[in-house]
Amino acid sequence: MLPPNYLEEVEKQAVNVYNDLELEIIKQISERIANVGYANTVVKNDILIAQEMGMLYSDIIDLVSKYNKTSYEEISKIFENAGITTIKNDDKIYKEAGLNPIKIKQDKAMMKLLIASVNKTNSNLSNLTMTTASTGQTEFVNAMNRAYMEVSTGVKSYSNAIIDAIDNLSSKGAVVKYPSGHQMSLESAARMNIITGVNQTCGKMQLLRAEELGWDLMEITAHGGARPEHASWQGKIVSRSGRKGYLSLDDIGYGKVTGFKGINCRHDWNPYFEGSSKTYTDEQLKKWQDETIEYKGKKMTKYEASQVQRNMERVIRQDKKELAGIQGILTSNNTDEKLIEDTKTKFARKTLYYNSHKKELEEYLDSLDLDKKEYCIISGGSLLMHNLKEETDDVDLYVTQNSFDKLSKRFNVHISGKPFPNHYTVNEKTEAVLVKDLQNEKIYNIDGYPCRSIIDDYNWYRQNGRPKDLASADKIDTMFEDIAKEFNCKKEEVTESEICKYVNKKEEI
Repeated sequence: MLPPNYLEEVEKQAVNVYNDLELEIIKQISERIANVGYANTVVKNDILIAQEMGMLYSDIIDLVSKYNKTSYEEISKIFENAGITTIKNDDKIYKEAGLNPIKIKQDKAMMKLLIASVNKTNSNLSNLTMTTASTGQTEFVNAMNRAYMEVSTGVKSYSNAIIDAIDNLSSKGAVVKYPSGHQMSLESAARMNIITGVNQTCGKMQLLRAEELGWDLMEITAHGGARPEHASWQGKIVSRSGRKGYLSLDDIGYGKVTGFKGINCRHDWNPYFEGSSKTYTDEQLKKWQDETIEYKGKKMTKYEASQVQRNMERVIRQDKKELAGIQGILTSNNTDEKLIEDTKTKFARKTLYYNSHKKELEEYLDSLDLDKKEYCIISGGSLLMHNLKEETDDVDLYVTQNSFDKLSKRFNVHISGKPFPNHYTVNEKTEAVLVKDLQNEKIYNIDGYPCRSIIDDYNWYRQNGRPKDLASADKIDTMFEDIAKEFNCKKEEVTESEICKYVNKKEEI
């Protein structure tokens, strides 16, 4: 069985690659649209479109190839770690039952299954990304023809036609078209393939292990906010052989798109001793099923709340796509003053959303009333201050004894239970690490607030090595590459002073 929230961490780690690819493709197409601009004749317009279209296809293919190489390595690592983790956890239960399962890497059938799943998922992802080159061309041509007609007929001004064309493109994203005609954004398609692929692979490996050991019963995991059709069987016992008194594989829809281990299913299972107490009581399952959350004065189930959260996440992703389109105009060869002015205005308006979250963080820190010499922001909050994250769920701080004492008078400060020394929970929003002093820390002010060196954050993320930590490290790594280009130095030579200059410059755009 995989640990709770394991798939969420996998999602953050793997899907970021395809999210970045989609944003790059949107930016490329937007640049080409702005480069063509508006031609006075249909013939000239067609010639310009054809020229840009050829270069666009080549650029997207290059992007896809680069990202696919990175993706293959990441996916292979993710599948291997997930497979080994889930079997090791199951094997602990089998050993308690007196069985002696073979080590996973010595199990040829198990490794063959794992390798086949990795290859299948990578092949699917490669096919998805390659279709974006041709669909990108189609979207580019359609956008240009529509803009040309709108300007030539006087329906829209030149500036509005170009910006609207790119807005329309950004709202669609980098599109994957299936043979059935169904369309999905590249990021969403990749997300579905990776999460479902990992979950199904682990499930198949577990069934293979159970078959090897002659084990029949499996207990399904349970969690709050399960989709209604899955809530009916979560926490229940399943018999592989279909024994009476237990659910069968058919009862839970195993192997079906909408069933257990189907598309976007987050449930798992583990071996179950017949007659032993179950992990989840009927009371607990009912409580989860009946549990409601109040949001903006409205009561809703946890599942409904999760859908609201998902929608909010989609809005954020959509905003990022729109920003990528806007940036495509600003990096194009187009010099039309009105277009550039309107685009910068739009860019400033969209970045207010992100700046608002930074402002919220700053206002919250002010409310703690701590001496800025007695604390510094680390981890997620630091990423937000450096414009590497849109928002943060909690605030992590290094605090001295003086700040710790001050917080303890206001909040129920207690040991967090996390495997880090001197790590405390302050409140539901704040965690703090008590340090002797901050003299040995490299601290730099971003917007007047003390932040731990992002270089030190980067090293910590790499060293800690959790999926979400590695994803954060990758974001910082990308920023280092951009800074190195701007200051004409090697990535390894980037200094915190240059980082601060870069961040402040970004905020002034």
